[in-house]
Amino acid sequence: MQKKRWAIAIAFGLSMSVSAQTKDSIPNPVKPTSGIKSYNSVITKNAKTSIGLFTIHKIEEKYFFEIPDSILGRDILVVSRLSKAGADMRSGGSMAGYAGDQLNENVIRFEKGPTNKLFIKDISYSEHSADSTQPMFRAVANSNIQPIVSALDIKAYNKDSITALNNIVIEVTDLLNSDNDIFFFASRAKTAFKIGGYQPDKSYVVDVKTFPINTEIKTVKTYTKGSLGNASVNGVQSQIGTTGNFTVEINTSMVLLPKVPMQARYADDRVGYFTTGYTDFDLNPQGVKEIQMIARWRMEPKDADIEKYKRGELVEPKKQIVIYIDPATPSKWVPYLIQGINDWNIAFEKAGFKNAIVGKKAPTPQEDPAWSLEDARHSALVYKPSAVPNASGPHVSDPRSGEVIETHINWYHNLMKLVHDWYFIQTAAVDPKARKMQFDDELMGQLIRFVSSHEVGHTLGLLHNFGSSTGTPVEKLRDNKWLTENGHTSSIMDYARFNYVAQPEDNVAQNNLMPRIGDYDKWAIEWGYKWLPQYQTPEAELSFLNKWIIGKLKDRRLWFGSERSHDDPRSQNEDIGDNAIKAGEYGIKNLK
Repeated sequence: MQKKRWAIAIAFGLSMSVSAQTKDSIPNPVKPTSGIKSYNSVITKNAKTSIGLFTIHKIEEKYFFEIPDSILGRDILVVSRLSKAGADMRSGGSMAGYAGDQLNENVIRFEKGPTNKLFIKDISYSEHSADSTQPMFRAVANSNIQPIVSALDIKAYNKDSITALNNIVIEVTDLLNSDNDIFFFASRAKTAFKIGGYQPDKSYVVDVKTFPINTEIKTVKTYTKGSLGNASVNGVQSQIGTTGNFTVEINTSMVLLPKVPMQARYADDRVGYFTTGYTDFDLNPQGVKEIQMIARWRMEPKDADIEKYKRGELVEPKKQIVIYIDPATPSKWVPYLIQGINDWNIAFEKAGFKNAIVGKKAPTPQEDPAWSLEDARHSALVYKPSAVPNASGPHVSDPRSGEVIETHINWYHNLMKLVHDWYFIQTAAVDPKARKMQFDDELMGQLIRFVSSHEVGHTLGLLHNFGSSTGTPVEKLRDNKWLTENGHTSSIMDYARFNYVAQPEDNVAQNNLMPRIGDYDKWAIEWGYKWLPQYQTPEAELSFLNKWIIGKLKDRRLWFGSERSHDDPRSQNEDIGDNAIKAGEYGIKNLK
């Protein structure tokens, strides 16, 4: 399904390189001067106020942020998505241009500047030097000053009666009504969609909502269409742009990143994970070293269960991974999508956690009026009314550590056509239920469940493992008992699709014709998510992790074959078994 890390973001070239970057010194907030107005004269009694990450004030059509001192200098992740897409944004079978698609991703900081200004800086984490006592630290810092992308006048101060800290009041009306590549479309996204000039008279702020760790900004933006031409989006050539305008609704999430980043785990090519990386100038005394950190969710035991975890008992995590199903999803498919999410619990048990992940129906407006698909605290599987037969499992990560912050899995409606045709061609000789142009709901539901599990695997950080299927002897693909115990491939992250080797006389059960969470998947989750409190740094883990992998790779079913290994006959997609010629002969026999 997903051949790139982020189905939308990579198409726009938005993946971020990462490292721990030295924070510029942050001046202490100055006391009010003659250029500052009194708080009550700026935030009048007519203000509509909500309190969260920032205190938000709306006065008529003006918006003000009240930013605590404690937020100054903190890293804030900004993610922009289409909440409503323009009708003419896509054509030619493009996968991009649907509600839920990611448009941009940045890390920013608010910093106090001179002359009563508050600066917004765009933060990069591409280069790193950790030892502040060495000249290299200063050299890296001097060559990586972070750009100021916006300067806002401080309108007033509000001294908090509890913390005695100054809250800085700024007006953000013009910022939200502008067209900038921090909060809205990235420049490459504009190129991909052939977006022309911004039309501020046809654009406006819909609303701003704030929550404990995030603020959500919803705006309507109108642009002219660019000149007619071809654009490649997700590898699909599309003709985009004619004349006139198109209008979109954009949701921009500002998420406060943890003050102390999660401890990273360094990547290893023998276990397939998506990564974020940076250049380290300290580790190689005669050069530089490229560091890659795996993408993974924070998975830790509750404080009360730490000793149980160390004894090897299964414990529930401090924070469960929750993935909601888009309310727009046809109701009959929701239980199968949830099953595909929950199937990963068997893998997390290998890492010591029970009930680590759960799929849930999104609450109704009656159950929770405040719940929103755009709220960055919620991860979701987003249903898209698209003729594109596909799905993808992207994720948004903390660039300092690789910690997955949230996901919006893309589920395109016409995926059902794809899995129908695959299953029909590959298994109809064995499964009578596959001999139909329209499958019954149970069969289609099980196919949906398999794809759901595959995309959630990407969201958990796992790459495709095109080598897993070669760990299965071809003749075992005809052995129903063996298949019940092992599955026809050791990883659901392979493109092994369905068991086309099984013959009619083998009496192989339907569930042994489909992929499921396998031995490799369990091992990969164990390696990535096992909590190792005895090691205080990523470097300290390396020796243990290396020996662990060496021991595990004695089992051929735990081998990782990268999709990038195009010339390796063991790492090919759409094949099954350890002998492609023999497996193909069985498949042709079934076709005949």
